[in-house]
Amino acid sequence: MVIFRGSMKVPKEEMIDIKDITREKDLADILISGDDCIHFIIEMFDDQPSNLKVAYHRLHLLAFIVQRIVEKEFNINLEKKGTDLYHKERKLNVAIATSSNSSSKIHFGLNIVSSGVPEYVKAIGLKDLNKDVDLESLTRRIGESFITEINDINQDITKSKTF
Repeated sequence: MVIFRGSMKVPKEEMIDIKDITREKDLADILISGDDCIHFIIEMFDDQPSNLKVAYHRLHLLAFIVQRIVEKEFNINLEKKGTDLYHKERKLNVAIATSSNSSSKIHFGLNIVSSGVPEYVKAIGLKDLNKDVDLESLTRRIGESFITEINDINQDITKSKTF
């Protein structure tokens, strides 16, 4: 897992989500963007060949973790639609999973601010929810919680007898 802060701008030719490409292709030249985001990039090599379904299970797990931690931190309720999180119908993140022959990858981008997103997207950022949020602490808790869950799953696998 690599976590970093920065802007994002994904041109159509680099997009992975086929549904977004077909549904939104005429809305803008750049369909995914943001001025300031926290990016969680996770690459997994434990399933060989890689398994896109497992990657999406893990992405949904990450979205649940982010939802739980952000709701607790900000004392708010978020709506989870698939892997997207919304506060009062404003989108807080982008998320995608993909796989190759040797690994699966997840990108979960969490808006810090709502600027820089495509005009047709109603977005919200963490700083819109609380300008004084401790981003480093929040990010660390999310990353550590995800790693703990994955490690717990791996431990459960090793203790289970198969039939």
